[in-house]
Amino acid sequence: MRPTIKDVAKAAGVSVGTVSNYLNGNVTVGDARAERIRAAIADLGYRVDLGARGLRAGRTRTIGLLIPNISNPFFGEIARSIEHALTEHGFQTFLCDTGEDPQREAAYLANLASRRVDGLVVIYASHRSDPDRLRLPNPVPLVFVDRGVEGRPTVTIDNRLGGRLAARHLLHLGHRNIGVLVGGGDVQNVQLRVQGFVEELEAHGVDLPDAYVIEGPQALKFGGRVERLMALAKRPTAVFATNDIVAVGAWQRLLTLGLRVPADVSLVGFDDIELARNLIPPLTTVAQDIQAMGRRATERLLHAIDSRAGGRSAAPASDDFEMIEPRLVVRESTAPVAAAGARPRKAG
Repeated sequence: MRPTIKDVAKAAGVSVGTVSNYLNGNVTVGDARAERIRAAIADLGYRVDLGARGLRAGRTRTIGLLIPNISNPFFGEIARSIEHALTEHGFQTFLCDTGEDPQREAAYLANLASRRVDGLVVIYASHRSDPDRLRLPNPVPLVFVDRGVEGRPTVTIDNRLGGRLAARHLLHLGHRNIGVLVGGGDVQNVQLRVQGFVEELEAHGVDLPDAYVIEGPQALKFGGRVERLMALAKRPTAVFATNDIVAVGAWQRLLTLGLRVPADVSLVGFDDIELARNLIPPLTTVAQDIQAMGRRATERLLHAIDSRAGGRSAAPASDDFEMIEPRLVVRESTAPVAAAGARPRKAG
């Protein structure tokens, strides 16, 4: 039979209230009694029923975390950042991979509602998601991260500025024929990256022909379509990929085409995932501060949870949209323009 708090109290020779104070940390318990309680818990194998305790207190100490695709290293890294931050504050995380499917997203939300989570952190699935429906009853505090929603609590980066930084770097190196691999062009933050990139090119009198822009999913395989750019009569001397995972796929395909990075083609990504730093050569990229995003999303969610528990309202909508500034990280995948339009060498 599972031991109870009364069994612990009897074994330790103290009252049930003293054991409760020890477990909750509400009142300091003397060293001698605390030691007896610790020994009794260990001997009996007593485990606190966190679910029951949470329901009595009006909290479950759990958070739902929805991400679009766990196989994408960026989403994996930001999930890890948020989960670690929540753990430090005594919360457990239900991690849900929506697979960029709004129906699956809705199903997870219903499941999380049944678990009575204290809050939600959401990177919504796709442009087909309805942010106004991404709520739980009563209402549960929610913070969007990475993919922002105007007028709702959001922590993201200035994606438009990030696009401009990428273009500015390539222009500074003398590149004028630049291809773009748009991974996830139906997502607003990717659209903003492309917008900023084009604005910077136009400010310097550089056009971006339609043939130099290829759209597809945020996936490693999509990066392989860089070969279409390399097949153009006047091929680009540089390529900007709107996500690092796409840049990695492009880098792999360029190698099989017999093209060297950056001697033949310069390559810039966006995100600064760990894999980007370990390529040979390492990838020049626009870095999102993943740790800062995770920390701020966690802080804002916990503040909203505390405010709700105390009967206070959260921050006004005008303060809800928070942008963190990106930064360009220059590594070895970019170089000054050399022989523009050089013909590919045969692999092997």
